Amino acid sequence: MTAHLYYNTQNVESKCNWVMRCLLKGWPNSFPYYRKEDIPLDTSHFWGFIENNEEAINTLKKNKKDWYFWDMPYYGRWNGLKEAVNPDQDFYWRVSKNSVHYKHVKDYPSDRFSKWQVEPKQYSTGSKILICPSSETMTRWITGMDVKMWVQMITLGLRKNTDRPIEVRYKPRGKGTSGPAAALIPFAEQAQDAHCVVTCISLCALEAQLLGIPTICHPDSFANNISSTRLDEIENPKRIDTQQWFNNLAYSQFTQDEIASGLAYEILHA
Repeated sequence: MTAHLYYNTQNVESKCNWVMRCLLKGWPNSFPYYRKEDIPLDTSHFWGFIENNEEAINTLKKNKKDWYFWDMPYYGRWNGLKEAVNPDQDFYWRVSKNSVHYKHVKDYPSDRFSKWQVEPKQYSTGSKILICPSSETMTRWITGMDVKMWVQMITLGLRKNTDRPIEVRYKPRGKGTSGPAAALIPFAEQAQDAHCVVTCISLCALEAQLLGIPTICHPDSFANNISSTRLDEIENPKRIDTQQWFNNLAYSQFTQDEIASGLAYEILHA
């Protein structure tokens, strides 16, 4: 089956094109696609919501065609240097089929998660609530609202169910990048004394769970299996065994070598 790889035509050395070049080696019957006016109704791979990706994805959804969404990983992300992650392992890229985030399909063993070399903390208690909106693009994609409107809605909903102090942490941006590398205050520092982290589909849900902080998220979030999804649960958010969830997430992200070798394809089609 033909697979079109949507390259970044505005930045040849973008992260998108790193991934697409690896897919060209490791994904059978894949071909570069340099964004002509037409949108091929074939299986396609996208990196983030760059250029006309959103339009193309919506076209494939309407025509019931498969699409794969690649983006920054849940853990072990690129920060400019491999050494920023681990000197002995490559950085990762996450992938999901017909969705912008991981959705549970099957359970996997712990071998890939063990390579992260992290130990999730036990759930703790705290006093405040930390709201962490996703990016403008992702918030609109999932909710149809902009970030400001979403934060207002969440704040009003929380105020109906709790009198705990509330803080808002917007997605860090600066120096031409976004995410943890652009943060003036690390997430772990701002999340201290947090009773719960409330987010749409932000990757900070994983950071919170690693720190032993319960999460409330949108039903379409990658963390919906281990999180509460209703604001009226704020005083007693879900606290469950997250080991299997971490195992599964580790099987939804791959290094560039694993993509180029065909391992990613094999795992996703097993």
